[in-house]
Amino acid sequence: MGQEVSARDSLRRKLQILEQIAVKNETLSRFVRDRKMTGLRRVLRERQALIDELAAVNAEWDNNPIWKHTPGLAHLLQEAAGKQQEVRERCRQVLQQAIAEKACIAAELKNNRVQQQIRSQYVTPWSVMLPGCRFNKKG
Repeated sequence: MGQEVSARDSLRRKLQILEQIAVKNETLSRFVRDRKMTGLRRVLRERQALIDELAAVNAEWDNNPIWKHTPGLAHLLQEAAGKQQEVRERCRQVLQQAIAEKACIAAELKNNRVQQQIRSQYVTPWSVMLPGCRFNKKG
């Protein structure tokens, strides 16, 4: 009975961590979409801490193989596995979105640099003229 209670608590903790990671993924997605880089690093650190905590819970499950065969936990195990797969898929989507946004930003920067080079190489004819020269000379 004590094993089942600790296994149930561990599964509930795992589901809570997965839910928090899902929230962080949505925050990251919004930050990437809006190109807000100021809070991005903080959210990534928080998500990494949650992933480390999830790894500790998974290691606890690996150390107790009896928990996997507890009959009362089958529903929670399926729910946790489904949620973990969902979070993993969403994490992959956010990563792909970030890669695409990075490519878009790089293309925009390259385009801006090219335009600046074109503007800086263009010389207006009157800026080359000596100061004091008049456009319309008399006589």
